[in-house]
Amino acid sequence: MATSPFRQQLEDAIKQRHSAVHPWSEAWTSGKLNRHLLGEWVKQHFHYVSYFSQWLGTVYAACPHWEVQSFLLENIAEEEGMVGQQGIDPVRHVDLLLDFAEACGKSRREIIEAQNNSELLPETLGLQSWCYRQSQRPFVEALAGLLVGLESQVPVIYAKTTPPLIEKYGFTEDEVTFFRIHIVADQEHGERGFQILEKYATTPDLQASCVRLVREATGMRRLYLDGLYNKYLAQPLKSSIAAPR
Repeated sequence: MATSPFRQQLEDAIKQRHSAVHPWSEAWTSGKLNRHLLGEWVKQHFHYVSYFSQWLGTVYAACPHWEVQSFLLENIAEEEGMVGQQGIDPVRHVDLLLDFAEACGKSRREIIEAQNNSELLPETLGLQSWCYRQSQRPFVEALAGLLVGLESQVPVIYAKTTPPLIEKYGFTEDEVTFFRIHIVADQEHGERGFQILEKYATTPDLQASCVRLVREATGMRRLYLDGLYNKYLAQPLKSSIAAPR
């Protein structure tokens, strides 16, 4: 089936600023990080993805279409560990992320309390705020930002960054479960997002708004990675770089 001009615009908006080719991602895949720095990434990332179900729940509550509501509930159920996936017992995805944090040498408490301890970077707080604002928009525009602009990027990012976790950083397969399940799950979620937009964004103005929001989403995710890169790599802290793997 030929790609529609609208979908092509959405895909192009993502490709132009995809986080898979960000300097932080490049450093990750080339083995230039260490477990301490990967733990610092978790500290920021947890306070982005741990709210994702809430944002989708807000979209669900205002969405008038049953089929879209049903999909959002399925997405939330997977994220919150209400249903199993790929032979894995039901577990909250953020708990898997906290398991990875522990493998990096960070305690669950340190990760969870990072926001209360003012350890979140301004760029992380900016991404949080942007996502919250998107969840308040009409459902088509909300899903353009949250699902297409953000979630659809994840399979490509994790397909690139997961192998080095085992090959270069010495993690086990069990310790990278968080990444493995999202390579598959978010591919499906992102594709459903594209399908919803193509079905319900029926006017040129609404399509243009969706493309703009996808572009914003990619920009916000890159800014979030900019925060990590600028703090830990652009001007490396000796204590961070010297930390044992």
